[in-house]
Amino acid sequence: MKSRIIALALGVVLLSGCSTSNDVETLLRAPQLSGESAAVQKALNSYLGGSATLKYPASGDFLSPFAFGDWDGDGTQEAAVLYTADTTGSNVFLAVLEPNGEDSWQVSRTVEGLSSEVETFSAAHLRDAQSQQILAGYGSAQGDRYLVVYEYNGTELSTIISNRYSEMVLGDFTGKGDTQDLVLALPTDTEYGGVTLQLLTNVDGEFRSYQTLNLGEGSYSGCAALSAGQGRDDAMYLVMDAWSGNNSLVSDIILYDEETGFLQPYHPPGLTDPQRSTLRYHTELLSRDIDGNGTVDIPVEVDDGGNLQSPMDKSLVFLLWKDYAGADGGHSHFGIYDSKNNFYMSLPESMHGSILIRSNPAGNGWMICNSDGTTVYCEMRVVDPAEETDSGAASYERIANIGSQQLQARIVTPYYGLSIDSITGSTVLLGLE
Repeated sequence: MKSRIIALALGVVLLSGCSTSNDVETLLRAPQLSGESAAVQKALNSYLGGSATLKYPASGDFLSPFAFGDWDGDGTQEAAVLYTADTTGSNVFLAVLEPNGEDSWQVSRTVEGLSSEVETFSAAHLRDAQSQQILAGYGSAQGDRYLVVYEYNGTELSTIISNRYSEMVLGDFTGKGDTQDLVLALPTDTEYGGVTLQLLTNVDGEFRSYQTLNLGEGSYSGCAALSAGQGRDDAMYLVMDAWSGNNSLVSDIILYDEETGFLQPYHPPGLTDPQRSTLRYHTELLSRDIDGNGTVDIPVEVDDGGNLQSPMDKSLVFLLWKDYAGADGGHSHFGIYDSKNNFYMSLPESMHGSILIRSNPAGNGWMICNSDGTTVYCEMRVVDPAEETDSGAASYERIANIGSQQLQARIVTPYYGLSIDSITGSTVLLGLE
Protein backbone atom coordinates (compact mmCIF):
# COMPACT_ATOMS: atom_id res chain seq x y z
CA MET A 1 0.00 0.00 0.00
CA LYS A 2 2.87 2.34 0.65
CA SER A 3 3.66 2.30 -3.04
CA ARG A 4 0.51 4.36 -3.66
CA ILE A 5 2.18 7.35 -2.06
CA ILE A 6 4.15 8.96 -4.87
CA ALA A 7 6.67 11.61 -3.93
CA LEU A 8 9.37 11.98 -6.53
CA ALA A 9 11.89 14.77 -6.18
CA LEU A 10 12.00 14.94 -9.96
CA GLY A 11 8.26 15.54 -10.06
CA VAL A 12 8.69 18.58 -7.83
CA VAL A 13 11.33 19.98 -10.17
CA LEU A 14 9.15 19.38 -13.21
CA LEU A 15 6.19 21.11 -11.60
CA SER A 16 8.16 24.14 -10.45
CA GLY A 17 7.94 26.05 -13.73
CA CYS A 18 9.27 26.50 -17.23
CA SER A 19 12.42 28.28 -16.17
CA THR A 20 13.93 25.02 -14.96
CA SER A 21 13.39 23.07 -18.18
CA ASN A 22 16.99 23.23 -19.35
CA ASP A 23 18.25 22.18 -15.93
CA VAL A 24 15.77 19.31 -15.85
CA GLU A 25 16.91 18.15 -19.28
CA THR A 26 20.53 18.20 -18.07
CA LEU A 27 19.63 16.21 -14.96
CA LEU A 28 17.73 13.63 -16.99
CA ARG A 29 20.57 13.16 -19.46
CA ALA A 30 23.17 12.70 -16.78
CA PRO A 31 22.76 9.00 -15.83
CA GLN A 32 24.62 6.47 -17.93
CA LEU A 33 22.32 4.22 -19.94
CA SER A 34 22.63 0.47 -19.77
CA GLY A 35 21.46 -2.61 -21.66
CA GLU A 36 19.16 -2.17 -24.64
CA SER A 37 18.87 1.59 -24.24
CA ALA A 38 22.63 2.10 -24.41
CA ALA A 39 22.85 -0.09 -27.51
CA VAL A 40 20.00 1.82 -29.16
CA GLN A 41 21.60 5.18 -28.41
CA LYS A 42 24.91 3.95 -29.79
CA ALA A 43 23.20 2.96 -33.06
CA LEU A 44 21.39 6.30 -33.23
CA ASN A 45 24.61 8.28 -32.67
CA SER A 46 26.32 6.23 -35.37
CA TYR A 47 23.46 6.97 -37.78
CA LEU A 48 23.58 10.71 -37.00
CA GLY A 49 27.37 10.91 -37.07
CA GLY A 50 27.25 12.73 -33.73
CA SER A 51 25.68 12.70 -30.30
CA ALA A 52 21.89 12.84 -30.03
CA THR A 53 20.20 14.79 -27.25
CA LEU A 54 17.54 12.54 -25.77
CA LYS A 55 14.13 14.13 -25.18
CA TYR A 56 12.12 13.06 -22.14
CA PRO A 57 8.32 13.16 -22.37
CA ALA A 58 6.32 14.68 -19.53
CA SER A 59 3.75 11.86 -19.35
CA GLY A 60 2.51 8.69 -21.01
CA ASP A 61 3.36 4.99 -20.94
CA PHE A 62 7.02 5.79 -21.52
CA LEU A 63 8.62 8.34 -19.19
CA SER A 64 11.86 7.81 -21.07
CA PRO A 65 13.08 8.71 -24.57
CA PHE A 66 13.20 4.98 -25.31
CA ALA A 67 10.22 2.77 -26.14
CA PHE A 68 10.27 -0.91 -27.03
CA GLY A 69 7.46 -2.83 -28.72
CA ASP A 70 6.43 -4.80 -31.75
CA TRP A 71 5.55 -1.84 -33.95
CA ASP A 72 5.04 -3.77 -37.19
CA GLY A 73 3.50 -6.96 -35.79
CA ASP A 74 6.21 -9.30 -37.08
CA GLY A 75 6.79 -10.91 -33.69
CA THR A 76 10.09 -9.10 -33.12
CA GLN A 77 10.54 -6.19 -30.75
CA GLU A 78 11.62 -2.89 -32.28
CA ALA A 79 12.73 0.33 -30.58
CA ALA A 80 11.68 3.97 -30.81
CA VAL A 81 13.66 7.00 -29.60
CA LEU A 82 12.87 10.68 -29.10
CA TYR A 83 15.81 12.96 -29.76
CA THR A 84 17.20 16.16 -31.19
CA ALA A 85 20.56 16.71 -32.86
CA ASP A 86 22.67 19.71 -33.81
CA THR A 87 21.98 19.03 -37.48
CA THR A 88 18.19 18.58 -37.20
CA GLY A 89 16.98 21.92 -35.80
CA SER A 90 14.95 22.40 -32.63
CA ASN A 91 12.04 20.03 -33.29
CA VAL A 92 12.01 16.59 -31.74
CA PHE A 93 12.62 13.62 -34.04
CA LEU A 94 11.31 10.09 -33.65
CA ALA A 95 13.52 7.22 -34.81
CA VAL A 96 12.47 3.59 -35.20
CA LEU A 97 15.23 1.00 -34.95
CA GLU A 98 15.31 -2.69 -35.86
CA PRO A 99 17.41 -5.27 -34.01
CA ASN A 100 20.52 -6.24 -35.92
CA GLY A 101 22.03 -9.21 -34.15
CA GLU A 102 22.66 -9.60 -30.44
CA ASP A 103 22.88 -6.26 -28.56
CA SER A 104 22.96 -4.39 -31.86
CA TRP A 105 20.45 -2.06 -33.51
CA GLN A 106 20.04 -0.27 -36.81
CA VAL A 107 18.03 2.88 -37.57
CA SER A 108 15.23 2.04 -40.00
CA ARG A 109 13.27 5.29 -40.27
CA THR A 110 13.10 8.76 -38.70
CA VAL A 111 10.41 11.42 -38.77
CA GLU A 112 10.35 15.02 -37.58
CA GLY A 113 7.90 15.89 -34.80
CA LEU A 114 5.79 19.02 -34.50
CA SER A 115 7.63 20.93 -31.76
CA SER A 116 10.64 20.95 -29.47
CA GLU A 117 8.83 19.39 -26.49
CA VAL A 118 7.02 16.07 -26.05
CA GLU A 119 4.12 16.10 -23.61
CA THR A 120 3.15 12.43 -23.87
CA PHE A 121 4.69 9.25 -25.33
CA SER A 122 2.71 5.99 -25.50
CA ALA A 123 1.94 2.94 -27.62
CA ALA A 124 -1.26 0.97 -28.19
CA HIS A 125 -2.85 -1.72 -30.35
CA LEU A 126 -5.02 0.62 -32.37
CA ARG A 127 -5.22 -1.19 -35.71
CA ASP A 128 -4.91 -4.88 -34.79
CA ALA A 129 -3.81 -7.21 -32.00
CA GLN A 130 -0.33 -7.79 -33.44
CA SER A 131 1.15 -4.39 -34.22
CA GLN A 132 1.44 -1.38 -31.93
CA GLN A 133 1.11 2.21 -32.99
CA ILE A 134 3.17 4.99 -31.41
CA LEU A 135 1.47 8.09 -29.97
CA ALA A 136 3.35 11.34 -29.35
CA GLY A 137 1.80 14.51 -28.02
CA TYR A 138 3.63 17.75 -28.83
CA GLY A 139 3.27 21.10 -27.08
CA SER A 140 3.89 24.49 -28.66
CA ALA A 141 5.14 27.70 -27.07
CA GLN A 142 1.67 29.17 -27.65
CA GLY A 143 0.08 26.44 -25.51
CA ASP A 144 -1.38 24.43 -28.38
CA ARG A 145 -1.15 20.64 -28.19
CA TYR A 146 -0.98 18.23 -31.12
CA LEU A 147 -1.27 14.45 -31.00
CA VAL A 148 0.32 12.35 -33.72
CA VAL A 149 -0.26 8.61 -34.19
CA TYR A 150 2.59 6.91 -36.07
CA GLU A 151 2.43 3.56 -37.83
CA TYR A 152 5.49 1.51 -38.74
CA ASN A 153 5.01 -1.33 -41.23
CA GLY A 154 8.56 -2.67 -41.31
CA THR A 155 9.78 -0.35 -44.05
CA GLU A 156 7.91 2.96 -43.69
CA LEU A 157 7.09 5.19 -40.73
CA SER A 158 3.91 7.14 -41.51
CA THR A 159 1.48 9.46 -39.77
CA ILE A 160 -2.06 8.09 -39.65
CA ILE A 161 -3.59 10.69 -37.29
CA SER A 162 -2.50 14.26 -36.52
CA ASN A 163 -4.94 16.22 -34.37
CA ARG A 164 -5.01 19.32 -32.23
CA TYR A 165 -6.25 18.30 -28.77
CA SER A 166 -6.45 19.38 -25.13
CA GLU A 167 -6.64 15.96 -23.37
CA MET A 168 -6.51 12.32 -24.43
CA VAL A 169 -7.15 8.85 -23.05
CA LEU A 170 -6.74 5.30 -24.35
CA GLY A 171 -9.03 2.36 -23.55
CA ASP A 172 -11.16 -0.38 -24.99
CA PHE A 173 -14.32 1.69 -24.81
CA THR A 174 -16.08 -0.05 -27.72
CA GLY A 175 -15.46 -3.52 -26.28
CA LYS A 176 -13.56 -4.99 -29.22
CA GLY A 177 -11.24 -6.83 -26.85
CA ASP A 178 -8.10 -6.99 -29.00
CA THR A 179 -7.62 -3.29 -29.84
CA GLN A 180 -7.81 0.00 -28.00
CA ASP A 181 -9.71 3.17 -28.80
CA LEU A 182 -8.53 6.75 -28.51
CA VAL A 183 -10.68 9.58 -27.18
CA LEU A 184 -9.55 13.17 -27.65
CA ALA A 185 -10.97 16.31 -26.09
CA LEU A 186 -10.78 18.94 -28.79
CA PRO A 187 -9.83 22.53 -27.93
CA THR A 188 -12.66 24.95 -27.25
CA ASP A 189 -12.40 28.13 -29.29
CA THR A 190 -15.30 30.02 -27.69
CA GLU A 191 -16.11 30.66 -24.03
CA TYR A 192 -18.65 28.17 -22.71
CA GLY A 193 -18.76 26.54 -26.11
CA GLY A 194 -18.84 23.12 -24.47
CA VAL A 195 -16.41 20.24 -24.96
CA THR A 196 -16.23 18.09 -28.08
CA LEU A 197 -14.97 14.54 -27.63
CA GLN A 198 -13.68 12.65 -30.65
CA LEU A 199 -13.70 8.85 -30.67
CA LEU A 200 -11.12 7.20 -32.92
CA THR A 201 -11.32 3.44 -33.32
CA ASN A 202 -10.58 0.49 -35.57
CA VAL A 203 -13.18 0.23 -38.35
CA ASP A 204 -12.64 -2.71 -40.73
CA GLY A 205 -8.88 -2.69 -40.16
CA GLU A 206 -8.53 1.09 -40.47
CA PHE A 207 -7.92 3.30 -37.44
CA ARG A 208 -9.92 6.47 -37.98
CA SER A 209 -12.30 9.03 -36.50
CA TYR A 210 -15.66 7.41 -35.76
CA GLN A 211 -17.71 9.86 -33.67
CA THR A 212 -17.77 13.34 -32.17
CA LEU A 213 -19.81 14.03 -29.04
CA ASN A 214 -20.63 17.55 -27.83
CA LEU A 215 -21.12 18.06 -24.10
CA GLY A 216 -21.97 21.03 -21.90
CA GLU A 217 -22.61 23.68 -24.53
CA GLY A 218 -23.34 26.92 -22.68
CA SER A 219 -21.79 25.55 -19.47
CA TYR A 220 -18.35 24.06 -20.15
CA SER A 221 -15.37 26.14 -21.21
CA GLY A 222 -12.87 23.31 -21.70
CA CYS A 223 -11.69 19.86 -20.67
CA ALA A 224 -9.42 19.55 -17.62
CA ALA A 225 -8.85 15.78 -17.72
CA LEU A 226 -10.03 12.46 -19.18
CA SER A 227 -9.88 9.22 -17.20
CA ALA A 228 -10.74 5.64 -18.13
CA GLY A 229 -12.10 3.08 -15.67
CA GLN A 230 -13.52 -0.44 -15.49
CA GLY A 231 -17.24 -0.55 -14.85
CA ARG A 232 -19.87 -3.24 -14.41
CA ASP A 233 -19.62 -6.25 -16.72
CA ASP A 234 -15.93 -5.27 -17.10
CA ALA A 235 -16.93 -2.61 -19.64
CA MET A 236 -14.74 0.49 -19.79
CA TYR A 237 -16.15 3.92 -19.24
CA LEU A 238 -14.90 7.48 -19.44
CA VAL A 239 -14.93 10.31 -16.90
CA MET A 240 -14.42 13.86 -18.14
CA ASP A 241 -13.53 16.69 -15.77
CA ALA A 242 -14.64 19.95 -17.39
CA TRP A 243 -14.06 23.60 -16.61
CA SER A 244 -17.25 25.35 -15.67
CA GLY A 245 -18.08 28.92 -14.60
CA ASN A 246 -16.39 30.77 -11.73
CA ASN A 247 -13.17 28.76 -12.01
CA SER A 248 -14.74 25.48 -10.98
CA LEU A 249 -14.82 21.86 -12.17
CA VAL A 250 -17.63 19.43 -12.86
CA SER A 251 -17.54 15.82 -14.11
CA ASP A 252 -19.40 13.83 -16.74
CA ILE A 253 -19.55 10.05 -17.19
CA ILE A 254 -19.58 8.69 -20.75
CA LEU A 255 -20.32 5.12 -21.81
CA TYR A 256 -20.30 3.28 -25.12
CA ASP A 257 -23.80 2.14 -26.01
CA GLU A 258 -23.65 -1.17 -27.87
CA GLU A 259 -27.16 -0.75 -29.29
CA THR A 260 -26.49 2.59 -30.94
CA GLY A 261 -22.75 2.03 -31.45
CA PHE A 262 -21.87 5.44 -30.02
CA LEU A 263 -20.54 7.10 -26.88
CA GLN A 264 -23.31 8.64 -24.78
CA PRO A 265 -23.50 10.59 -21.49
CA TYR A 266 -24.46 8.33 -18.60
CA HIS A 267 -26.34 9.44 -15.49
CA PRO A 268 -26.20 6.55 -13.00
CA PRO A 269 -28.51 6.23 -9.98
CA GLY A 270 -27.52 8.91 -7.50
CA LEU A 271 -26.19 11.29 -10.17
CA THR A 272 -29.24 12.86 -11.81
CA ASP A 273 -27.59 16.29 -12.11
CA PRO A 274 -23.84 15.86 -12.75
CA GLN A 275 -23.12 19.59 -12.89
CA ARG A 276 -24.62 20.21 -9.47
CA SER A 277 -23.55 16.94 -7.84
CA THR A 278 -19.88 17.08 -8.86
CA LEU A 279 -19.24 20.83 -8.66
CA ARG A 280 -15.96 21.68 -6.88
CA TYR A 281 -13.93 24.83 -6.48
CA HIS A 282 -10.57 23.22 -5.74
CA THR A 283 -9.68 22.81 -9.41
CA GLU A 284 -6.67 20.63 -8.66
CA LEU A 285 -9.09 17.88 -7.60
CA LEU A 286 -9.29 15.74 -10.72
CA SER A 287 -11.10 12.41 -10.96
CA ARG A 288 -8.84 9.40 -10.44
CA ASP A 289 -8.74 5.85 -9.11
CA ILE A 290 -8.24 6.92 -5.50
CA ASP A 291 -8.42 3.42 -3.98
CA GLY A 292 -6.65 1.38 -6.68
CA ASN A 293 -9.61 -0.84 -7.59
CA GLY A 294 -9.69 0.00 -11.31
CA THR A 295 -12.67 2.37 -11.22
CA VAL A 296 -12.58 6.16 -11.52
CA ASP A 297 -13.59 8.08 -8.40
CA ILE A 298 -15.02 11.60 -8.71
CA PRO A 299 -14.14 14.00 -5.86
CA VAL A 300 -17.05 15.91 -4.34
CA GLU A 301 -16.65 18.66 -1.73
CA VAL A 302 -19.10 18.16 1.16
CA ASP A 303 -20.30 20.54 3.87
CA ASP A 304 -21.45 17.93 6.37
CA GLY A 305 -18.10 16.17 6.93
CA GLY A 306 -17.48 17.85 10.27
CA ASN A 307 -16.34 21.12 11.78
CA LEU A 308 -13.23 22.87 10.45
CA GLN A 309 -12.02 25.33 13.07
CA SER A 310 -10.36 28.53 11.84
CA PRO A 311 -7.78 28.79 10.29
CA MET A 312 -8.07 25.17 9.09
CA ASP A 313 -11.21 26.05 7.14
CA LYS A 314 -8.97 28.01 4.74
CA SER A 315 -6.85 25.02 3.67
CA LEU A 316 -8.84 21.86 4.46
CA VAL A 317 -11.99 20.51 2.85
CA PHE A 318 -14.00 17.36 3.47
CA LEU A 319 -14.35 15.11 0.42
CA LEU A 320 -16.34 12.17 -0.81
CA TRP A 321 -14.67 10.30 -3.67
CA LYS A 322 -17.63 8.76 -5.48
CA ASP A 323 -17.44 5.67 -7.67
CA TYR A 324 -20.44 5.37 -9.98
CA ALA A 325 -19.25 2.26 -11.83
CA GLY A 326 -21.74 -0.11 -10.22
CA ALA A 327 -25.36 -0.56 -11.20
CA ASP A 328 -26.51 0.57 -7.74
CA GLY A 329 -25.06 4.08 -8.04
CA GLY A 330 -22.22 5.65 -6.12
CA HIS A 331 -19.88 4.06 -3.62
CA SER A 332 -17.92 6.67 -1.71
CA HIS A 333 -14.76 7.16 0.32
CA PHE A 334 -14.82 9.86 3.00
CA GLY A 335 -11.76 11.88 3.93
CA ILE A 336 -10.00 15.21 4.22
CA TYR A 337 -8.07 17.15 1.58
CA ASP A 338 -5.19 19.43 2.60
CA SER A 339 -4.98 22.00 -0.21
CA LYS A 340 -1.89 23.67 1.26
CA ASN A 341 0.18 20.49 1.06
CA ASN A 342 -1.88 18.83 -1.70
CA PHE A 343 -2.65 15.46 -0.13
CA TYR A 344 -5.80 13.48 0.58
CA MET A 345 -6.25 11.36 3.70
CA SER A 346 -9.04 8.81 3.90
CA LEU A 347 -10.97 8.61 7.17
CA PRO A 348 -13.32 6.01 8.65
CA GLU A 349 -16.88 6.56 7.44
CA SER A 350 -18.01 6.60 11.08
CA MET A 351 -16.19 9.93 11.45
CA HIS A 352 -18.37 11.54 8.79
CA GLY A 353 -20.17 14.45 10.44
CA SER A 354 -18.85 13.75 13.93
CA ILE A 355 -15.36 15.27 14.07
CA LEU A 356 -13.70 18.62 14.59
CA ILE A 357 -10.35 19.50 13.03
CA ARG A 358 -8.22 22.27 14.55
CA SER A 359 -4.67 23.55 14.21
CA ASN A 360 -1.98 21.80 16.22
CA PRO A 361 -0.10 23.81 18.90
CA ALA A 362 3.04 24.24 16.75
CA GLY A 363 1.04 25.59 13.80
CA ASN A 364 2.60 23.13 11.36
CA GLY A 365 -0.35 20.76 11.07
CA TRP A 366 -3.76 19.82 12.39
CA MET A 367 -5.52 17.49 14.80
CA ILE A 368 -8.60 15.33 14.32
CA CYS A 369 -10.81 15.46 17.41
CA ASN A 370 -14.25 14.39 18.51
CA SER A 371 -17.09 16.78 17.73
CA ASP A 372 -16.63 18.94 20.83
CA GLY A 373 -12.83 18.95 20.61
CA THR A 374 -12.22 17.29 23.98
CA THR A 375 -10.58 14.12 22.60
CA VAL A 376 -7.73 14.17 20.06
CA TYR A 377 -7.58 11.08 17.88
CA CYS A 378 -4.75 11.91 15.51
CA GLU A 379 -2.29 14.66 14.64
CA MET A 380 -0.91 15.33 11.17
CA ARG A 381 2.01 17.68 10.55
CA VAL A 382 4.46 18.69 7.80
CA VAL A 383 7.99 19.40 9.03
CA ASP A 384 11.59 19.61 7.87
CA PRO A 385 13.19 16.55 9.51
CA ALA A 386 16.57 18.30 9.58
CA GLU A 387 15.12 21.01 11.82
CA GLU A 388 13.28 18.77 14.27
CA THR A 389 14.32 19.66 17.80
CA ASP A 390 11.33 18.72 19.96
CA SER A 391 11.82 15.78 22.26
CA GLY A 392 8.51 14.24 21.16
CA ALA A 393 9.57 13.78 17.54
CA ALA A 394 10.07 10.06 18.11
CA SER A 395 6.31 9.61 18.63
CA TYR A 396 5.58 10.69 15.03
CA GLU A 397 5.66 8.30 12.09
CA ARG A 398 6.69 9.33 8.58
CA ILE A 399 3.79 8.99 6.14
CA ALA A 400 5.30 10.52 2.99
CA ASN A 401 7.86 12.98 1.68
CA ILE A 402 6.55 16.27 0.31
CA GLY A 403 9.56 17.83 -1.38
CA SER A 404 12.23 18.29 1.30
CA GLN A 405 9.66 18.02 4.08
CA GLN A 406 7.96 15.07 5.73
CA LEU A 407 4.30 14.41 6.27
CA GLN A 408 4.13 12.83 9.74
CA ALA A 409 1.34 11.41 11.88
CA ARG A 410 0.81 10.24 15.43
CA ILE A 411 -2.12 8.48 17.07
CA VAL A 412 -3.15 10.21 20.28
CA THR A 413 -6.33 8.35 21.23
CA PRO A 414 -7.13 5.05 19.48
CA TYR A 415 -10.14 5.10 17.15
CA TYR A 416 -11.47 2.05 15.33
CA GLY A 417 -10.35 2.11 11.70
CA LEU A 418 -7.72 4.81 12.22
CA SER A 419 -4.10 3.71 12.66
CA ILE A 420 -0.66 4.58 11.34
CA ASP A 421 -0.98 1.71 8.85
CA SER A 422 -4.38 2.90 7.63
CA ILE A 423 -3.13 6.47 7.30
CA THR A 424 -0.06 5.34 5.36
CA GLY A 425 -2.12 3.12 3.07
CA SER A 426 -4.85 5.62 2.30
CA THR A 427 -2.97 8.91 2.05
CA VAL A 428 -2.46 10.03 -1.54
CA LEU A 429 -0.23 12.87 -2.70
CA LEU A 430 -2.14 14.57 -5.49
CA GLY A 431 -0.53 16.20 -8.51
CA LEU A 432 2.60 13.99 -8.61
CA GLU A 433 1.30 11.18 -10.84
